[in-house]
Amino acid sequence: MSIPDGVYLLSSAAETVISRLIRFGTGGEHGHLSIVFLQDGQLRAYSFARRRWSTPLDGAFVEEGRERYTFGGGRCSSLALFSLPGEVQRRARRRLARLRPELENCLYNLPDAVANSVGLRVRSRVAHTCVSYCALVLGLDGRRRAVSLCQVLHAVGAQMVYRGSLAGLERFAGARFWEGDSDFYSERLGKTEAVMTVLGSQGRSLARIAREWLG
Repeated sequence: MSIPDGVYLLSSAAETVISRLIRFGTGGEHGHLSIVFLQDGQLRAYSFARRRWSTPLDGAFVEEGRERYTFGGGRCSSLALFSLPGEVQRRARRRLARLRPELENCLYNLPDAVANSVGLRVRSRVAHTCVSYCALVLGLDGRRRAVSLCQVLHAVGAQMVYRGSLAGLERFAGARFWEGDSDFYSERLGKTEAVMTVLGSQGRSLARIAREWLG
C-alpha cells in the first residue's frame, strides 16, 4: 500500500527512561512528536530530540533517521502516523522553510518539558521541546491551550492513518525512512563526558531562556 506524498505527524513511544517519564507525567500513550515529509518514496522526520544516544537531555533540532526508531532491537515500542488537512500541510511547509535557520540554533527546553507534564508552558523562542516545535511549525504557537501532544493533534485536525511498527509503517506508506543519521550512535560519549555535555547544554539553554524572559 502507499499513501499520498505530503506532510504528516508521527507520534511515538520509546522504552527509554526519558520517554517513560514524559508519558507518566502527561498520561499519554506517546511522548514524542515529529513532523514527517513523505516524498519520492522517502520518509524524513524533523523534531527536537537528543543529539546523541548517550546524552538524552542534550537536545536540539534534528532530522531523525531510521536508527532512532530501531536501535537496540526495537527501541520504539509503538508509533502512529497522522494525516493533516491540506492548508495545515501548506502552512507547515512554509513555516519550517522560513524558521529552519532559527530552529537550528535552538536548544532543548527542559523547563517546558517539566511544566508540560502538569499542563503548563514555559514558552521560549530560543529553546523548544518536540511538542512546542511542532506547535510552532503548525501555526499553533499563539494558542495557550496547545500544550500536550494530544492537544496539538486535536488543534490541527490530525487523523490517524496508521498505528503499529516502523517496518509496518514503511510498508503502509510505500516509503523508506531516511537512513542518514548514523552519527547519532557513532558519537557515543563516556559517562563523565556525557554528563558534562548535558550539564553544559542545559546551562546554555537556561541562560538563553532567562535572558529572553528578563530582556
